[in-house]
Amino acid sequence: MNVDKDLQKQARKNLRGTDPAIAKYLQALEHEVCHLEKLNAQLNQEIQNLQQQNSN
Repeated sequence: MNVDKDLQKQARKNLRGTDPAIAKYLQALEHEVCHLEKLNAQLNQEIQNLQQQNSN
């Protein structure tokens, strides 16, 4: 994502202080985003490997 990391952290911090339910929801979202980023990296690596195999 092309998002300013500091701005993102500040926004999350402000929201967490607002409501415990929002903090819990944000934590779940952050966990899911992390999981999806890892899967994306793995898939990109697999694609790269397949492209190399096809070019050989």
